[in-house]
This record gives sequence, C-alpha cells and structure tokens, in this order.
Amino acid sequence: MKTIEEVLTKLDKIIIRCKENKSPSGYFACTYRIMTAQVLKGIQQKKFEDNPRMTILDIAFAQRYLQAWDSYNKGERCTNSWYMAFEAAKNKNLLILQHIFLGMNAHINLDLGISAASIMPYRKINPLKKDFENINNVIASINQSVQDSLNKICYPVDLIDQLSDGKDNAILDFAISKARDTSWATAVIASNTPNFLRESVTGIVDYAAAKVATQILNPKILTASLLKELKKCESSDVVKNIEILESTSTR
Repeated sequence: MKTIEEVLTKLDKIIIRCKENKSPSGYFACTYRIMTAQVLKGIQQKKFEDNPRMTILDIAFAQRYLQAWDSYNKGERCTNSWYMAFEAAKNKNLLILQHIFLGMNAHINLDLGISAASIMPYRKINPLKKDFENINNVIASINQSVQDSLNKICYPVDLIDQLSDGKDNAILDFAISKARDTSWATAVIASNTPNFLRESVTGIVDYAAAKVATQILNPKILTASLLKELKKCESSDVVKNIEILESTSTR
C-alpha cells in the first residue's frame, strides 16, 4: 500500500464483510476508519511537521491491523491482543464499547509504538515525538463523533454520564490518553532495540496489551449484573449499529 486512500478502501471491505457476517468486529473497523479519515484530512491540511512521513507512519500502522485481520481470518497466528479482540466478536454479551476498546487496545497500545519505531532510523525516534503526539490528538478528536453515534444506538447515556461525571466521552478520552503514554514508551524502547531483538520486544508489549484486553473483557468497575443492564439498553441489530457508526465516518 502506498496511499491512505488504499487503507480506507481496505477498511471499507472489512466493514462490508462484518455487516454480511453480523460481526461486532465492525464496530472497531468503523472507529478506525473515522480515525484514518481524520489523519488523512490532517495531512491534506498540512497539520503535521512532516506530512509525507506521517503518511508512511499511517500506512505502517494500518498494515499491522490489516495483517492481523487477514491472519486471523485464515486461521493463522496473529498477535495475542488482536486475537482476543477478534475472538471477542463471538461473545454476544459484550458492550459495543468493549469491542471498540479491545481494538483500540491492540492498535494503540501495541501497533502504534511498534509502527513508529519501524519507520524511523535505529535510535532516532525523538524527531517523531511532536507528530506522534499530533496523531494522538487526531485520534482523540474523533471521540465525540463516536460517542454521538453510540448515543443513537440507544447507548445508555444516563448511566455513562453518571459513571463519567457528566462528560459522556470521558471514558474514551481516558482510555486513549493512557494508551498514548504507553505507545510512546513502546516506540522509544523498540527504537533502541537492535532489529534482531525487536520481535521479542513486540512479544513483551503484546503480552502486556493482552493483559489489558482481559481487563476490558472483565472490567472491575462494572459488575456482571450492571453489564447485563447496560447491554439491554443497546440495540442488538449489529448491522444497523455498524451503519450508524459508518455514517459518522462519512460525515
């Protein structure tokens, strides 16, 4: 792949497949498409220090998700954190937000830092720091759009409001800001690791991200009965839900 437009086309194909299979994996795919479209807009508006480099990073970043998706669907090995996110699509009891968080976790906690190190020369990651922060700001800027879509899916807004003290996208903001810190630390470690050891570093980071995935699947702040109540408030029509999230990505 040489352009972000190609990434968007591949994401569209994944979303179509998820709709055909009524798969909750489409929730993250839509969210990621919104993020990618925002990054492309940022590059077109020259919002980054080095816009051509940002295109290379965005494609490397996307490649990891697309590769994991292909491997999983062919029954081949993919990283643990992606395996957990894709397997979770079989679980009918998870909230839409849990599916989105599982994808965000693998993509930001694991893929972003590893991708950043892969496009920069060995031990020369620091010049990327400002643009790395900018890409995270772009990711954070889509939160309200995603939240608006979730609200249309009959998301239990009042309960989320109570949990997050009136800021209904505070949970998304918090998750992304925590992941942002982790992903830069990963980028620095991977950048300072010789090539022959990078796979081991990826394995360690993946192990940590898989631990986070376990917490997303069984969140301590929500009891099983509260999760069940929240689930009742959601639309169970996966295709319609994906279409509502999709409409955000084309707005």
